[in-house]
Amino acid sequence: MKSLLFRLAGTFSAEIGSELYLKLKEETLSPSLFCLDFSEVEEVTEVGLEFIRKITERCKETGSHVAGFGLAAPVSEEVSSLLVLHPTEPDCIHYLESLILNETPANELTPKSEEKTIHCPECQTLLRWKLAGDYLCPSCKIKFFVNKKGWVSTYERLV
Repeated sequence: MKSLLFRLAGTFSAEIGSELYLKLKEETLSPSLFCLDFSEVEEVTEVGLEFIRKITERCKETGSHVAGFGLAAPVSEEVSSLLVLHPTEPDCIHYLESLILNETPANELTPKSEEKTIHCPECQTLLRWKLAGDYLCPSCKIKFFVNKKGWVSTYERLV
């Protein structure tokens, strides 16, 4: 399961809200964890509040989880009812990780036999695997790592 930390600053309004929503929409093609850093956010506008609502709904629909931390700006109770807020980054990360401890990874399908399968993070080709380690997709040639639980991590390309 992929996890991302977004550091936000300034006024959380239409501009930041729409960019964040589009990025989250792109990343929620597979279930993910999203931690939002509000420590440098000065204000959350009404339009920003609507984007928070859209973000939380999108995460629920796709099996992803989102939480935030460090929001010092005065906000309505509606924000805290939509989004789980924590005082610090480690608290937020611990909360998100606790949500997936007992879940089977979303990208791992375990048939009744001992055969384990995952989907390529790039082209979604179904692949078999036995042990944790590095793998190369035969279809798209992307390199990725599979851990013991079947979670996939891609390698960034330096151009």
